[in-house]
Amino acid sequence: MKVAVDFNEGILFYAFRYAIGRRTYAVKDVVNYLFDNWYFISGNTKKLIIKEINQAIEKDEAGMDCDIEEWNKILDLDKEKK
Repeated sequence: MKVAVDFNEGILFYAFRYAIGRRTYAVKDVVNYLFDNWYFISGNTKKLIIKEINQAIEKDEAGMDCDIEEWNKILDLDKEKK
């Protein structure tokens, strides 16, 4: 598992908030970074990310189908731990 040298959970969360609902390449970039660093993110931040992804999908505010496929990669990570 790789971790960025300058991992900063706050900046990652801000990037997530920027990307959720966007229809740009930023979604894939943020999802990849979340995926690569998932096990280094605190439990509270993970819960908030999962909650906000689920809410965005439920409200049809998570982006296009290709974006939702990306967000589902993070939801799947959360399911793996259960």
